[in-house]
Amino acid sequence: MNHAIKQTLSLQNTIAMGFMAFAMFLGAGNLIFPPLIGFMAGEQVWYAAAGFLVTGVGLPLLGIVAIARVGGDFNNISQELPKGLVIALASSIYLIIGPVYAVPRTALVAFEIGIEPFLPSHNAHVQLIFSLLFFSIAWYLSIRPGKLLETVGKLITPALIILLALLGLSPVFAPLGSPGESLSVYQETPLIGGFLEGYMTMDTLAALMFGIVIITNLKSHGIQDKTSLFHYSMTTGIIAAIGLSLVYLSLFYLGATSRAIIASPENGGQILASYAYLMFGNTGAIMLACVVTLACLTTAIGCITAASEYFNELFSFVSYRTVVTIVSATCVVFANMGGLGEIIELFIPALQVLYPISIVLILLGLFRHRMPHSVLIYRSTLATAFLFSVIDLVKDQGHPLFTQLLRVFDSLPGYHNHMLWVLPALAMFLISLTLSSLFKQPESLSN
Repeated sequence: MNHAIKQTLSLQNTIAMGFMAFAMFLGAGNLIFPPLIGFMAGEQVWYAAAGFLVTGVGLPLLGIVAIARVGGDFNNISQELPKGLVIALASSIYLIIGPVYAVPRTALVAFEIGIEPFLPSHNAHVQLIFSLLFFSIAWYLSIRPGKLLETVGKLITPALIILLALLGLSPVFAPLGSPGESLSVYQETPLIGGFLEGYMTMDTLAALMFGIVIITNLKSHGIQDKTSLFHYSMTTGIIAAIGLSLVYLSLFYLGATSRAIIASPENGGQILASYAYLMFGNTGAIMLACVVTLACLTTAIGCITAASEYFNELFSFVSYRTVVTIVSATCVVFANMGGLGEIIELFIPALQVLYPISIVLILLGLFRHRMPHSVLIYRSTLATAFLFSVIDLVKDQGHPLFTQLLRVFDSLPGYHNHMLWVLPALAMFLISLTLSSLFKQPESLSN
C-alpha cells in the first residue's frame, strides 16, 4: 500500500512541478524576443505568434514527452548514435544552453533590464558584482537538485506569476495603440519568421536538458516506476506549455501595440522597459526588474542543474557540487565578456545547426518504439538534417564561391528561409523507414 502511495503526486505538488518547469523555461529569450517580434510583425502579429509557439512551446513540450518516454536523459534519446558522437553532441548542447551562452545571457538580460535603467550609465564593475551575486544564488539552489520543486516551484514561481499577470494583462485591457504595418520578413512570411525566431529562445534544446531535472525531482518525491514518471512528466510539460503560451501571447500583443512609445527598439527588453515605465512609472520599472530577474534566475538554476548533472555523470570522478561550482564560475566569466547583443550574435550559427538536429532527435524519440530498425533511421535522418543545416549556414555567409556551388539547392523549399534541411530530412526518414523493413533490428546497439 505504501508503495502505491509513493507513486502518486499530490495535486499541489503536480501544479508546483508544472510551475517549476514553466519558470525554468521562462528566461531571457522568452521575455525579450516576443515583444520585438510583435513590434516588427504589426498587423501580422498572430501569424508570427503561431509560428513562434511551434518552436517556443510545441517542440519543447514534445521534447519533455520524448525524454520521459525514452528514460529521462539525453543518452537515452540518442543511444542509436555512436558513443563518441553522442558525447560530442550532448556536450555541445549542454555547453551552449549552459555556461557559455544561455545562462550568461540570463544574467545579462537581468542586469540590462532590471538594474541598468537605475544607473546613471553603464558600469562594468556593477555588472560584475551583480553577476557574482546572481550566480551565487543560482549556485546555492543548484547544489540541491532534488529540492527545486520546493525552492522554484512553490516559492519563486508564484511570485513570478503574480508579477507577470500584472504586466501581461495590461496591454489587453489598456493597449497603448493598435498594430501597424508589418516590417521586414513579417510582410511576406510572418509564420516562418516567427517559427525561426522561436529558435532563439533555445527552449527545444533546453527541453533535452530539463527532462532530467524533472525526472530527478519526481524521483525525489517518491515517483519511481516508468509509467508514473512518464505521466507526471507529460502533465508537468502541459502545465508549463499553457503558462508559456499565455505569457508569449500577451508579450506579442504588447509589442505590436507599442510603436507609439518607442520608434526603433534594438531588442524586446527596451520595449518592455518603455511600456512598464509609461504604464506604471517607477513602480513599473521596479516591477519589470523583479519579473526579469526572477525569470532569468529560475532559468539559470534549471540550466546549471541540468548541465552539472550531465557533466557529473560524464566525469564521475568529480563531485556534483564541484561541477556546479565550475559551471557557475564559467557563467560569471562569460556574462562579463560583452553585451547582450554581442553574445546573441556570436552563437546564432551554432543554433542554426543544433536546432534542426534537436528537432529531429525529439521527433524520432517519440516514435522509436515503432521503428523496425531505429539505428538505420536515426543515423541516416540525423546525418541528413546536419548536412543540410550546415549547407544552410554556409549559404548565409555570402561567399561568392559557396553561393555559386549551392545554387543547385535553390529550388528546394526552405532555401530562402533557413529551413533547407526540412524536406531532405523528411525524405531520408521515409527512405530509411522503407529500407529498414529489409533488415532485422539488431539485438544490441553497436557503437
